[in-house]
Formats: sequence, C-alpha cells, structure tokens
Amino acid sequence: MNKKLSHLTVFSAAFLILINIIVLAGVSYNRSGDAKPAMQLTERELSLPYRSYREKENSGLAVRLNWNIVPDELYSSSYNKYALQRYGTPNWLTEDKLKTLGLYIDSTGLDANDSLFDNGHLQAEALIVVLEYNGETFQDVVSHAEKDIQILRDKVKTKPDDKDLKEQLKSDETSLTQLKTSESRLIAIDVGRNLQALRDKYADNSKYLMMRGEIRRYWENNKQSASIRQLFITNIHVPLPYSKVINQITHHESEEKPYYSWTAKPRYKVELNMGKRLEPWISQVISL
Repeated sequence: MNKKLSHLTVFSAAFLILINIIVLAGVSYNRSGDAKPAMQLTERELSLPYRSYREKENSGLAVRLNWNIVPDELYSSSYNKYALQRYGTPNWLTEDKLKTLGLYIDSTGLDANDSLFDNGHLQAEALIVVLEYNGETFQDVVSHAEKDIQILRDKVKTKPDDKDLKEQLKSDETSLTQLKTSESRLIAIDVGRNLQALRDKYADNSKYLMMRGEIRRYWENNKQSASIRQLFITNIHVPLPYSKVINQITHHESEEKPYYSWTAKPRYKVELNMGKRLEPWISQVISL
C-alpha cells in the first residue's frame, strides 16, 4: 500500500512539473520575437477589481481590462448619459461587416418559425478584436457629448426658471466630466480573422491593441444582429514588484471596504505588452 502511495506521489509530482514546463514554455513563446513598444494605459483602462481581495503581502494582484463600444443609439440613457458601455451592437458591426466575416445568414424566404430564428442555434464565433486607445473614436464621442451639452445650456438660457431642465444640465455635466476624466478610452473598433492583416491595417502599437474575443449573433425581428460577447482575457496579473507599487499608490483604500469604487483621475500608468499568442503582460507601473 505504501509502495503504491509512493508511486502515486512521484507520478503526481512529475505531472505537476510537466504542467509547469508546458506553461512556462507557452509564456516564453508568447514573449519571444522582436520586442514591440509597450502600450501605456492608465487606471481608466486597467483598474482594480470591484471586490478587493488584496492583503498587505498579497502578490496575486490582477487588474481588469476596461473597454467599451460606440453603440448605434449613442446617449440614449437618461442616467449618467455620456457613460459608455461594452454591451449592445457597435455602430460598425453592420450587415455588410457580418457578410465580410462570413457570419451573415440571408433570411430571405425563410419562414418566421424556422429553427434558424432560435438564437440558440447561432453559435458564437471566436475572432480578433481591435481596440483603439484614446484615438479618433473616443475623441468623436467626447465632441458629440460637448455639442449635446451646449444645446442643453442654450435651452437653459431661454428657460432660466425651468428647474427640471437645470437638474438635467447638472446631471449631464457631471456625466461629461466623468467621461473626460475616468471613462475608459479603449474602444472596440473592428474585428477580423487574420491577425497579420489587422496588424498591417492598425500598425501603431501605441494606439491599437489586438485581443482574442467572441462575437455573439442573434435575431431581432427576423434580422440578424451581433455584439462582442467577450474578450477572452480581461484580468491581467500584476507581478512583483509592480503589484507593490499599485498597493502603495492605492494604500488609502480600506481593507475592510468590500467593494472598490473609483471615479476620479487615474493614479497610475501601466506598460502593457502583447505577445505572439495575444496574451498580455505588464512590464512597468508608474505613479501619476
């Protein structure tokens, strides 16, 4: 019996060593090749998780990748009007785009009760998502919001006694400030299958980030739509000594506080590298 246990222990240890070798080999391959300039993102784009499990000596810190889309119906919400989101259909993910990707199903002539209209039959598709950092897309969103605010300000001038209008202006101005100072500027602008083609099209490593993700297709009134269901990697490990830097920067956060909340200017900047397998890693954390 003891001999069997001994053999089992040796086998388990060998198996763990093999797994570690495979993992380390994968990490080495991902980080091999010509080094490309790292993208510098702030706390706006790489924030601490909502629930903090950090302890004083915790080296297992991870930051969450925050990204958004620009939907067809921009600024349709009445609460926190100018906040962006990652849900819904991006304004560029059109029928023509789905055709280009080979994901469009022509429903012409199909019966309304056809099983194809069952959303469960439309499989999600793994693709490469292109994220633009603080580029024209985000600046256009800010410009649109500023014009929208100015229209409301002009209305308030013509109706200075309208309390509801003043409250709306106050709320919208707060939302605009948050958009400018704390909203993530990482916007999904494209998807594709060919990594090299995307890298050729979006060659600026300081501006564009490629991530593997998944497109979800669904039916709305017998018409096909799609959204970015997820990015496969959103939690990024912060190794020592960089995790200590972040903990020092955010040391005033109470350990007893169950939820993490941050809506001010960013407190740190992160250098994010992307490897051959589109797996990111952190090479620097800088206090702001």
